[in-house]
Amino acid sequence: MNEIVAILAKKLGLPESTIESGLAVLLKLLKEKSGGGEFQNLIGLVPGLADLSEKAAAPTASGGAGVLGGVMGMAGGILGGQAGDAAKAFAGFQQAGIPADKIVPFVRGFFEQVRDSGGSDFVSRISAAIPALRSVIGEIPPSS
Repeated sequence: MNEIVAILAKKLGLPESTIESGLAVLLKLLKEKSGGGEFQNLIGLVPGLADLSEKAAAPTASGGAGVLGGVMGMAGGILGGQAGDAAKAFAGFQQAGIPADKIVPFVRGFFEQVRDSGGSDFVSRISAAIPALRSVIGEIPPSS
């Protein structure tokens, strides 16, 4: 887990504490949307995710109306019109300190690290289970 946090922090130029907060938001979203079995598979792939998952708080859509409106518009476009859930997730990432322009690279970077940890099949299954996620992360080919 610490390795993923360090890699994402370096890649995105963000503090590790911000990456951990962002991962808590992402894990909460994945737990809600993927179903218990797939989420437990993820937890089993990456050491330390279970602890972070327990700390995960539900994403909220607080913030100024202008910020939320922009987040909803961006989220709706990226996630195929599922603006309510997407706006909550994007707002949660921003509250965690992930800037809007780094949310997609953050999420994609996480799934690339999961793939590289032996979770190539998981990445395929989770993107099939959450179609909106595929539009965010795109195709993440198996590690070579």
